[in-house]
Amino acid sequence: MKAHNLLYAVGLTLMMPVSAQATGIPVPDVPDTPPPAALQDLTINGQPVTTDSVRRVDLDGPIYEVRLRNGDTFYSDAQGRHMVVGSLYDNGPDGLINVTEQHDRQDRLDQLSAIPEGGTVDYPAQGEEIGRITVFTDTTCPYCQKLHQEIDQLTQAGVTVRYVPFPRAGSHSPAANQLAQVLCSESSTDAMTQAFHGQALTSRPSKSCQSAVDDGVALGHRFGVQGTPTIILPNGEMGEGYVPAQQLIEAIRRSNS
Repeated sequence: MKAHNLLYAVGLTLMMPVSAQATGIPVPDVPDTPPPAALQDLTINGQPVTTDSVRRVDLDGPIYEVRLRNGDTFYSDAQGRHMVVGSLYDNGPDGLINVTEQHDRQDRLDQLSAIPEGGTVDYPAQGEEIGRITVFTDTTCPYCQKLHQEIDQLTQAGVTVRYVPFPRAGSHSPAANQLAQVLCSESSTDAMTQAFHGQALTSRPSKSCQSAVDDGVALGHRFGVQGTPTIILPNGEMGEGYVPAQQLIEAIRRSNS
């Protein structure tokens, strides 16, 4: 959660000890009724837990998941008055399931599938594909360069690697211009490899290629990307930082199970 966003500010406000009388917010008169039996005998991940108290709050369903354009998620009643910030879990018979994260993963996959042709640099799997990963990358990032050194190992194992441009210094940086050059090259895969090796590129980026880099930056910010490489697995799971090729291949296989 980014420090400048709305929900962070709301969270700080909620943590401050402010009385209802000081704010003028009416305190609902909630009937003192016995808590539901399921909450009196509560189990989480199959283990019984001891509750200290159970109190009804003035929050009636249905409850809606609300996603902001900056990637933040919260839950609200139909009136937009009572809100809960954080992850929603399903305490089912198979254990806790993070419903918010499941939705996040599907949302990432949907948005990645909507990237137009020419907005990424793709290294297709050799032979039968076992999975596709998306990597937010920067040609000036040492750990991105290290990951790219293993691109052949990944593709030979059946992994398709899809690079999304994400210059860490922003859309007007030298790295952004270089990534736009890569996208505008006759062979973007060869150009990407040359850029990772520190070789100068001669192509002149068009406005469409520059816009594609801007789109990559905007998409990364919506996903909460803060550094490179950031890797998204075939199931939408996202992680930041370099991962050795063999570990990455194993993670891809697990994500498919």
